[in-house]
Amino acid sequence: MIGSFAEGIASVLDLILNMALLLIMASIIISWVGGDPSNQLVSAIRSMTEPLFRPLRKLTQSFPGPIDWAPMILMLIIVFLQKGVVPMIRMLGTGAATG
Repeated sequence: MIGSFAEGIASVLDLILNMALLLIMASIIISWVGGDPSNQLVSAIRSMTEPLFRPLRKLTQSFPGPIDWAPMILMLIIVFLQKGVVPMIRMLGTGAATG
């Protein structure tokens, strides 16, 4: 029972992280093409991603150059979670199911 619960949590977390990656990529593309801020889709994407970028921008504001590092750092964090934490949750579920 705990194994199925852990597998479910891992699957939901992985799906949420994939959606976050897609939103971040959409935000990057919007910034490149100069998306219209009055467009509802652009506004929705920015309203979902900006709160995630803000704390990282505070950490990276002293980095030289015109590049906004926050999206790239956030993508690295998400990939770490997908490759490190999600499999660990799955292993905990497998261990509970066999133990």
